[in-house]
Amino acid sequence: MLTRKEKQVLDIIENFIEKHHYSPTFEEIAHALGIKSKSTIFTYIKSLKEKNYIYIPEGKRKHIELIKNESTHSLPLIGTIAAGQPLDAYEVIESVNMQNLMKTKDRYLLKISGDSMIDSGIMDGDLVLIQRQQIAKDGQIVVALVDDSEATLKEFRMQSDTSVALIPHNKEMPPMIYPANRISIQGIYLGLRFDRSFTDNT
Repeated sequence: MLTRKEKQVLDIIENFIEKHHYSPTFEEIAHALGIKSKSTIFTYIKSLKEKNYIYIPEGKRKHIELIKNESTHSLPLIGTIAAGQPLDAYEVIESVNMQNLMKTKDRYLLKISGDSMIDSGIMDGDLVLIQRQQIAKDGQIVVALVDDSEATLKEFRMQSDTSVALIPHNKEMPPMIYPANRISIQGIYLGLRFDRSFTDNT
């Protein structure tokens, strides 16, 4: 995430390039920001570069290029998933800024509804990070699609060759048992994001 000053500097660079079709000097950035110290600007520029918002080509210290790749800084928020009874599956509804977590493809977010996974610290309203895949091992927390229409987040267990248990992490709730042909795996739970913080379980 950018600090307020870093965002100001990035906006100055973007607006300058849009108007002049070339990048501003450190002096021009400092003037626009209302400060005199070029060393302060250098600090902001270094931070923007490290956070992958700008690129400075080798040997061109005064040349700044913008990096505008939304896929680098956001993940699709697919919708709401039940941590309780299954809910209808949803399409993409928005994107959420998750810079530095997108080093692996096919990741997305789901918003939790319900309290069936509270014993694992997954609470109603939390955002969970999911790796899209169709195969799961016993004991993994998965996004399971029931009858191709209702999605739920549960621990996955094969009961037999013909039945599957979707196990809540809430001692008040019993496992949900389904014929195996009614369940398809949509993804594997990787971690949890809440209150702008993130715990990665990979």
